Amino acid sequence: MNHRTALASLLTLALSTAALAQEMAAPAYALGDRWSYRDTDLLTKKETGRLTEFVTAADAAEYWIDSQRGSHTIWRGDSARLVHREQFLFDETAPNKRGKTIATNDAGCAYPWPLKVGSKWACTEGVTFPNGWKLRYELKFTVAAAENVETPAGRFDTLRLEAEGFATNDTNSTVSGHERVIWVAPAVKREVKHEIRTRLRNGQLFRVEGRELTEFKAGSGG
Repeated sequence: MNHRTALASLLTLALSTAALAQEMAAPAYALGDRWSYRDTDLLTKKETGRLTEFVTAADAAEYWIDSQRGSHTIWRGDSARLVHREQFLFDETAPNKRGKTIATNDAGCAYPWPLKVGSKWACTEGVTFPNGWKLRYELKFTVAAAENVETPAGRFDTLRLEAEGFATNDTNSTVSGHERVIWVAPAVKREVKHEIRTRLRNGQLFRVEGRELTEFKAGSGG
């Protein structure tokens, strides 16, 4: 490639990047919105599961999502902060089919909408997982860039979020490095792709979890 061709390619890339939206307003989930994802271990390149989430109710305060990933669960979410807050086991005999609570998120790392390229913030988030573990994340986020990314569901204009920090497991008193790269797309109201890296105290990669959108269907008003 000669210098003129290389310069033209760089200029084209710069112009296409500049044309992408540099800001994303807070989306609103609607009844019937449906997302399907594929999870992958990025170290072994093996698929680890499939996730489908379907909005069954939504208003200005809360949304409710039916979630299927191996087992059937229900999430209660915060519509203003756009965070899944409480996860219930699906139970046919329970009121509203909501059985016992198996996971929670205190929304400490909810995104400060609107998201803008160049924005930065620090946060602490407490999460309880279905296995009983209680983790505390201390992270520094940056909205790093506007990018057009390819997923199994198609190409999307996104904002790329990057986070670095630590995860403290309060259940077994261990600390690990924690990194997130998340691509969020206005067209689907949430992430279309993420990579989450866990590092041991010596910096060695222990786990890399990948997720990609495979299908999105907008619901009523979506």
